[in-house]
Amino acid sequence: MLGAYDLCLEIKGNSSYKDPDNWYEDPENSTELVQLANYCLVRLELVVGNNTSPLPPLATCLPKSCSPADVDKLMLAIVHSINYAKDKVRPAGNTACDEPIPPQKGTTATLILLGGLAVICLFATAVHLLARTFDHRYWLWHAQSGLVVRQEITQIQPKLSVETLPQTERQLSEASDRCELPTGGESVKVKVPGYIKLVLCFSIVENTNRLLAPSAPGQMDYLNGIRVLSMWWVMLGHVHHLGATFFGNRGELVELMKGFPQQLILNANLGVDTFFLLSGLVMTYSLLRKVEHSRYKRCAAPLLLSYVRRLYRLTPLYGAILLVYMYVVPYLGGGPFTILIRQEGSPTESCKNYWWTNLLYVSNFLPEQKDKMCMNWTWFLSADMQLFMLTPPVIAVLIKCPKLGMGLLGALLTACIVAVSGLVTIYGLPLTVMDLQASLPTSEALKFDYDYNYDKPWLGGINYIVGMALAVLLAKRRSNSSKIRWNIGIFVFGWAISFVLAYFAIFGLYYGGLDTPVQMTLSRRWVYAALARPAWAVAIGWVIFACQFDYGFAVKSFLSQRIWTPLSRLTYAAFLIHFIILQSYFTSLRAMLNYSTYEALSIFFSQVVAVYAVAYLAFVVIEMPLRQLGRINSQSTYETNEDDDVTTPTTTPTTTPTTTPNKGNTPNTPGNRSRGLADRLFNRAKKGEN
Repeated sequence: MLGAYDLCLEIKGNSSYKDPDNWYEDPENSTELVQLANYCLVRLELVVGNNTSPLPPLATCLPKSCSPADVDKLMLAIVHSINYAKDKVRPAGNTACDEPIPPQKGTTATLILLGGLAVICLFATAVHLLARTFDHRYWLWHAQSGLVVRQEITQIQPKLSVETLPQTERQLSEASDRCELPTGGESVKVKVPGYIKLVLCFSIVENTNRLLAPSAPGQMDYLNGIRVLSMWWVMLGHVHHLGATFFGNRGELVELMKGFPQQLILNANLGVDTFFLLSGLVMTYSLLRKVEHSRYKRCAAPLLLSYVRRLYRLTPLYGAILLVYMYVVPYLGGGPFTILIRQEGSPTESCKNYWWTNLLYVSNFLPEQKDKMCMNWTWFLSADMQLFMLTPPVIAVLIKCPKLGMGLLGALLTACIVAVSGLVTIYGLPLTVMDLQASLPTSEALKFDYDYNYDKPWLGGINYIVGMALAVLLAKRRSNSSKIRWNIGIFVFGWAISFVLAYFAIFGLYYGGLDTPVQMTLSRRWVYAALARPAWAVAIGWVIFACQFDYGFAVKSFLSQRIWTPLSRLTYAAFLIHFIILQSYFTSLRAMLNYSTYEALSIFFSQVVAVYAVAYLAFVVIEMPLRQLGRINSQSTYETNEDDDVTTPTTTPTTTPTTTPNKGNTPNTPGNRSRGLADRLFNRAKKGEN
């Protein structure tokens, strides 16, 4: 049906053929070749009474001078020549040809904005490399930030030995963060120029170092592995969900999805639920830590500022990708599927009317028609932000009255479960994205173009609230400095229950019936809708609990591997970009694909590489520079995980080294002691040079 797109466009001739008046005018002397044919897609519709049904697209290759209206007339004449189809088939009137998209002002503005950021980053990188070589104050800035290790120090100043410095714990803990070194009753103070701080915000080298830097001591590194694997799971589900439109054997694909191993793909949306749980865990734990370390324990400032930090953390990159999707993506690729999408209404056009719903994080409610949603895969950000808006008030209640706060969490969790299961019961909703269980409408008010559960906060709220409760448990254990004693009974029981619950959440539909709507009865749907998400939340919650309190062993070791750390920091950019990369791949195809497990996995792995490559560029050019600008006055430049939706909360290490209490307000931590050591060394070197 789609014909040979490239072959049609390769029909070319001499330039003199462009003008009909010069058709025979010495074509042999003309060397310029021009396109003589054009590729068009004609849409026909079947007329049955007063109803019409669209037919598959039909490709044509006609002279370039033919307009879409001419193509429609030709197809209408062909249809009328067939007696059987004369009164039953007609052109739909939306024929589209391969024509260049007219330029838009938004496209120019977007390219100037992104190009300007790229130029700034390249310039900052060049200045950074020069400063690192010729300006010793660059190393003073790193010394203040706690980034210079002893090996680097001795390489820079080989005449100064680390052993010559005072090594007592008391002396190390008294090192200040102002680059001051007491020597003989006087102190040396070196002013770090502002340009170094600003340059390091935009330097590609520095931001790459931030990406590859190891996690800070005491962080829950195993969350990085959970986060990356969940992202890959979501991508695998999107390969099948989006690819179903481009697989010629879609009927075979649907039947395969009913198999046992394919339940891992069919229920890939549980990976999104894992993100909700991690978000609730991280944000609650981080806010509890901020309030705990606040000067005034009952001060609401940390809770109120969390809204500003959250918006500043998410919105800049989100807005940049939104501009790219609106004004750059339409010009990418090309082929029959690109024309087909433009013919049926490009999703990028919806963004020009509803972009504001994304930036206000209400796109999961407005517009009501899900096919008009702008960047429809970003509904997660809207639902997550809506849940986060409730987090500080709940935390305030938890701090003031813990029992009442836990009761409030329980009430919210119950409300979410009732809402999800109730909507499934009222409207007979399908339970999977691919709608293998057809709707069983029990209400005439059912809107088939509206998502009642999937993108709403009450569905993700189940896992989010469980994550909040888990954060309270971890924070309580940390504040009490208590450790759960290892017990073989807890180990066996916890992992057994976790496995059973996860198995039910993933494979429950396989036993519930997938062949016909009759097999998946309304009562079975209600049970699965009410229990699947809580079961998954408890299963993942146990994995986190087990890793934290040494019940994980091999699982914790695998999830804590260093390879997950940089990939985890790219998760937010990868989430925003992956669907665009996947769309660009499928729309650039020239013909339908034949689905097979090998084909799907090949697409998946190639997309993983492409997505993380583009995510790296977005990270070092947009995300990290703008985030670091907000921290330009902070002490540490490598705190890449603060106030992050993909952050890892820090915890107290299992074993705390015995140290002599320090004087002053500076915490006596390994990071501060190493920073003080670097301060002493570089200031002593500076004084020696002067």
